[in-house]
Amino acid sequence: MASIAERGFLREFLGRSLDRRVTRPQALTFGLDDAPAPAVAVGLGLQHVAIQSIYFVIPAVLAGSLSSDPNDARRFLSLSILAAALWQALQLLTRGPIGSGYPIPGTHTAALVGAYAITGLAGLSFGAAGAMLILTGLTCVMLTFVMHRLRLVLPNEVSGVVVMLIGVALVMLATQRLGMQPGGKLPNTSAVLVLFGSLLVMVVVALSRTRAAPFAVLIGMLVGAPLALALGHGYPDAASRLAESAWIAVPQPWLPRFDEVSPVPMLSFLVAIVALKATAMGSIVVVQRASDAGWTRPDSPPIRRGLLANGIAIVAAGAMGAACPAPATAAVGLSIVTGTLARRIVWAGAAILFAAAMCPKLAMLFVLMPEPIKAATLFYVAGFIMAAGAQLVTARLLDTRRMLIVAFGMSSGLAVAVAPQAFVASVPVLASPLAIGALVAFLMNVFTLPMVSRRTQLVVPLDSEAPTKMGDWVHELAGAWALKPQTSIAAEQSLFELADLFMERGVPVLTCGARLAEDRVEITLTWAGAPLPERPKLAMAPTDLMGDDNAREQFSVWLATRQAQGLRQRQVPGGNEVWLAFED
Repeated sequence: MASIAERGFLREFLGRSLDRRVTRPQALTFGLDDAPAPAVAVGLGLQHVAIQSIYFVIPAVLAGSLSSDPNDARRFLSLSILAAALWQALQLLTRGPIGSGYPIPGTHTAALVGAYAITGLAGLSFGAAGAMLILTGLTCVMLTFVMHRLRLVLPNEVSGVVVMLIGVALVMLATQRLGMQPGGKLPNTSAVLVLFGSLLVMVVVALSRTRAAPFAVLIGMLVGAPLALALGHGYPDAASRLAESAWIAVPQPWLPRFDEVSPVPMLSFLVAIVALKATAMGSIVVVQRASDAGWTRPDSPPIRRGLLANGIAIVAAGAMGAACPAPATAAVGLSIVTGTLARRIVWAGAAILFAAAMCPKLAMLFVLMPEPIKAATLFYVAGFIMAAGAQLVTARLLDTRRMLIVAFGMSSGLAVAVAPQAFVASVPVLASPLAIGALVAFLMNVFTLPMVSRRTQLVVPLDSEAPTKMGDWVHELAGAWALKPQTSIAAEQSLFELADLFMERGVPVLTCGARLAEDRVEITLTWAGAPLPERPKLAMAPTDLMGDDNAREQFSVWLATRQAQGLRQRQVPGGNEVWLAFED
């Protein structure tokens, strides 16, 4: 019996049969199930990889926290590219309980920059970092089954703060490349010249509106590298190390070292979970919305499967000793802008990434990139990431509570960026902008939720004026609570349908209650009389109105609740109560 119940839970929680049917937008060049020609798919996949490769600098830099050997950095980067390919392959799966089924390219995240820095300061190895990443991924997997209402604990404001602080973390990495952090050496004039020269090329190419625009960062790196080498900013033994690197080789993983796991670094990994969940969920919702012309609200089952795939990919990355994979938000944006959302394109990109992971010489090129070029790349990427975070934060009207979430999250994160040494000395587990900022924003959201919950009630006699009174009541709620138009329309239609049913039964009075939560409006209806029939599991047709009274009532219940995300019914003193939830 337990196994049957477990299978039922998984089917209800992750089953693909519960996915909302997708309507292909007419403006798309390639929809989810379209099959572009192989040459086209490979070409568009290469375009994704060009953007994904911008983030190759992140594992190349993170490796420096754990080892000063360029060969270790090259090995770490190759493994990390392989982990990114696995991440996007898992997301693409269209069968089984794993994978959102959406074409989301993978890359490397800056969410764990602070965690790797603390791991390095503790003198731990790549194997220890891998073990802690495994535990982080397992926690992500478990949270997928616990956090049923993700938008409640990770609203746009928290996600936006997380994304902006990822950009801040990249800026800190860039300044470290230039020696501008405490204890560093100020950059000389030639390093600054290379930095701004590379950035200028990136900006000009990005704004050129030519076919080269998607490759702006790579072109900027290629133009800036010879200048940097000419001015003496290269590695002294770069040529010999590059020559020693093989063209094709399978990267050797680091075995996890659970015996080296330390409490402070482990906590810094776990704190980053808020960021990891928020960025994954945000990318899944963005692609879901772009690929469905009938989209009105997030469809939960694909999101849960995508978050499960995200956690499994993190576990796999830790098992091989790679950097943590994550969605490539810039590549997602490119897919949406160009209308190319076919899964086949991202499958082609995954194959290209897999091939790149088997080329140590390519990885060594990124590892040996002059420091001013790495800094320019990080500055460029950081700006786009922070802009995306600002868009998330302002996606909804900011009331006082939401502004406080953003203000406290950003202020605490920037405090670490301004005075990192103070936090390293006192609270090393929170000694990164992302760790403390994400945690503060998350806690502010959770603890202030009960303070803004709103309730109201209406007792209405079910006479000829009942529909008008109920409609006016919903309109007042929509204005006072700033509800989305589709939310108020769905709630109003549901009330009208159920009121008609109760009037046919001869129910004299209906008590209507409403409660505003963070992500939805909850409506309760209480009446004296028999309970409503169960909502049909399958859609009903107008011909069902020709059946008996119970069939007609079932049709009315289906019509009234078809747009509700939640429905419960229970007995209360003096009658019955039905509870409906409408996502806002």
